[in-house]
Amino acid sequence: MNALSALFSIAARLVLAVASVVLFLAALAAGLVIFAVVLLWSLVRGRKPTLHTAAFRRAAQFRSGHFGPGGFRGGAGGAGRTPPGDVIDAEIREVPDVPRPPEAPDAPPVTPRLER
Repeated sequence: MNALSALFSIAARLVLAVASVVLFLAALAAGLVIFAVVLLWSLVRGRKPTLHTAAFRRAAQFRSGHFGPGGFRGGAGGAGRTPPGDVIDAEIREVPDVPRPPEAPDAPPVTPRLER
C-alpha cells in the first residue's frame, strides 16, 4: 500500500509540474503575440509605441507622501505655490505713478497702484 501511495504522489507531482510548464509557456506565447501585434500596429501607423506609465507615477507619488488630502503637494507645476483659498498676510504700500502727459478731460481718474 505504501508503494502505491508513493507512485500516486510522484504521478501527481509530475502532472502538476507539466501543467505549470505548459501554463508558463502559454503565458509567454500570449505576451510575445501581444508584443508583436503592438509592434506591427505601431509600424503601420508610423508612430513609436507608447507606454502609459501615469498610473505607476501616481502610485509612486502616493507612496512617497506627495499626495495629501487636498491633492498633490509639490511636484511638477505645484512647487512652492499655496493652495487657492488660503489667506496670505502681506504688507501693502502705495507705489507712486510715473508722471504722464496730461490726460483728456473725459478720461477716467487715475487710481494709485498697490503693491505687495
